[in-house]
Amino acid sequence: MKQPTKFIPLFIMHSKSNYKHNFILFAFVCFSFFTAIAQKDSIQFYHQKISQLINSPDFTENSAQYIDKLNQLSYYQRLIEQDSMLINSERALELSRKNNYVHGELEALANLATLYLYAGPTDKSIELCLKVIENTELSNFPKTEMKIYNILGQGYYFKNDYPSTYTQFLHTLAIAEKNSDQFHLFRMNMNLGTIFSRLEDYEEALKYYAATFKYVKKLNDPTKEAMLLSNMAYLNINLGNLQQAKIELDETFALLEKNKHITWLSWTYSTLGSYYLKLNDFKNALINYQKSFDLHDGINDVKAKANIKYGLGKSYFGLNNLVKAEKLINDSAKLYESSDHDAGLEDAYRTLYEINKSQNDEAESLKYLELTEKLSNDNFKKENRRNLMMLNAKLNFEKEKEDLKAQNELALNKQRKYVKWSLAGLFTLMVIVFLILSATKREKILNKKLANQAGILNKNQKSLTQINANQDRLFSIVGHDLRGPINSLNDILRLYLEDPEGKVYFEKFAPQLKEDLEQVQFTMDNLLHWGKTQMQGSTINIRSISVKHELDTILQLYRNEIKKKSIVINNQVATNHNVFADQQQFNIIFRNLINNAIKFTPNEGLITISTEIKDKNLVIQVTDTGVGMTEADIQKLFSNTENFSKYGTNLEKGTGLGLRLVKAMVIKNDGEIIVKSQPNQGSQFIVELPVDKA
Repeated sequence: MKQPTKFIPLFIMHSKSNYKHNFILFAFVCFSFFTAIAQKDSIQFYHQKISQLINSPDFTENSAQYIDKLNQLSYYQRLIEQDSMLINSERALELSRKNNYVHGELEALANLATLYLYAGPTDKSIELCLKVIENTELSNFPKTEMKIYNILGQGYYFKNDYPSTYTQFLHTLAIAEKNSDQFHLFRMNMNLGTIFSRLEDYEEALKYYAATFKYVKKLNDPTKEAMLLSNMAYLNINLGNLQQAKIELDETFALLEKNKHITWLSWTYSTLGSYYLKLNDFKNALINYQKSFDLHDGINDVKAKANIKYGLGKSYFGLNNLVKAEKLINDSAKLYESSDHDAGLEDAYRTLYEINKSQNDEAESLKYLELTEKLSNDNFKKENRRNLMMLNAKLNFEKEKEDLKAQNELALNKQRKYVKWSLAGLFTLMVIVFLILSATKREKILNKKLANQAGILNKNQKSLTQINANQDRLFSIVGHDLRGPINSLNDILRLYLEDPEGKVYFEKFAPQLKEDLEQVQFTMDNLLHWGKTQMQGSTINIRSISVKHELDTILQLYRNEIKKKSIVINNQVATNHNVFADQQQFNIIFRNLINNAIKFTPNEGLITISTEIKDKNLVIQVTDTGVGMTEADIQKLFSNTENFSKYGTNLEKGTGLGLRLVKAMVIKNDGEIIVKSQPNQGSQFIVELPVDKA
């Protein structure tokens, strides 16, 4: 027999090669952690069973029973005896093929795919899984089929192919549902929830975790229940459901006290720290993050360590210990950067901006503000692309399910047809009556389906008409308002390159061109966000927002325009006023309103921003002393059928899209917007947003 390949253990290899998989990898194989000691007992058990078989009088290694025991032994060797696992899997595969034992062959191949997944190379594991899936008899062995799709999904995850991971896990979940397999129903819902948690789609993750909860009770495993409750608490904190999160954390600690597990204790203390941060209880947040850090020592998980250091830094910042806060946040930023965790890096940069701002270090604070804005834009674009890919994967999977259902229905109809023909000779009259009744029933069903399809087609036609209208408006805006600055840039560059005096013209017009291009960028941002609001199923992440902090940040972005026009900003926003809204959409709303106020306010004018509590809403007013509008102009501002745009006091251009986007986002966040204006007397935009989460 050929010498076995020497494998590197799973957790050593992946921790060396790719830190960013650690979090999700732990969730996928947590069952192996909890059963590592039990596996030694299982290995000993199957060694004894094989020994008993070999010593029996009628033993033959060609028996299915012996091959099954080899495969079972191989499976339990996957974490602690990988060299032996390779030998036993290859032997089981050889005997299965020799004796045409299909189930044994598929199990052996699944074990080999598991080995390559755990010990590398991942590509070989994926290749082997795809080969097994081609076997037409795989569906006869659902447990093996679920094992293969689960391994394939993990392999795709290591390749950063999230949509393929999602598809394979959905396949596994569908098989588990079909066979009422409680363990795999728990396992796959847990895996799917963990993927979306890793991608920070907390609402989608919570759906899968909620489905998991009903299965974990049936498994009667306190450790798995603690895992699930801790993860659900983490999601609810990020979604702002703090009361529910505290209940889940208390239950988690109660379970972990009886079933201690260092890794999950560390994770849960970190989650409790983030809970206290949300409450601005920085002292208790610091205590729990420190407990998590002490327990985490020795655990090779870069992302978790970055989260803990970030939490410690935020706690010290809240306690006004700026030196420790800045050091810890810088440490977390380096860890986030090394693990390609852009969302965490964005939070770290934003906090460093706040720390430096509180120290009156304007240069450093502006540096981190610019880094934060850049990362925020990049992360938004990545999130859009990822969401589209995940949606496409889901739609493809649903289509495959429908196609398979149609094929099964077709096969079933053929079988029914054969039965009818076989009985026709004996029960001719009965068959004729049956066919008449069946035809009538099918006609009714068909008519009903046709009516339903007609309704669906009518609805789709209306949606398509609306989409086409939206696209026409987009193309009109892009063609009319964005072409000019780009053509100007092209002309000046051509003049610069071809005309001896081109450099003089370039330097003369470059400042104006820069302003035009900045307006193009602002317009493109509005177009992208407006397009997202038109997508069905787009979600928002409601959270508590400090209004003064966010508006100060926006005013900083427009400091050059404000200074250029010598505009006075009267900022009357109270420091303790918060609203519940989507942070990104809040910024888009007030960037547009403040941008408009600056645009239509003359030199040395005044812009006033104020807030006041009204019932359960916060009223935010942006008032300028600009050119104002007529009542007819106000009616056109938010129109979906007319494009209303005016030049600013310094001939600043606009597209007319911004205020429509503002109104759409205010409504999405359960708010209202009112406009008051008179010609030559300025304008006032009043936005009401909830101060409490309903």
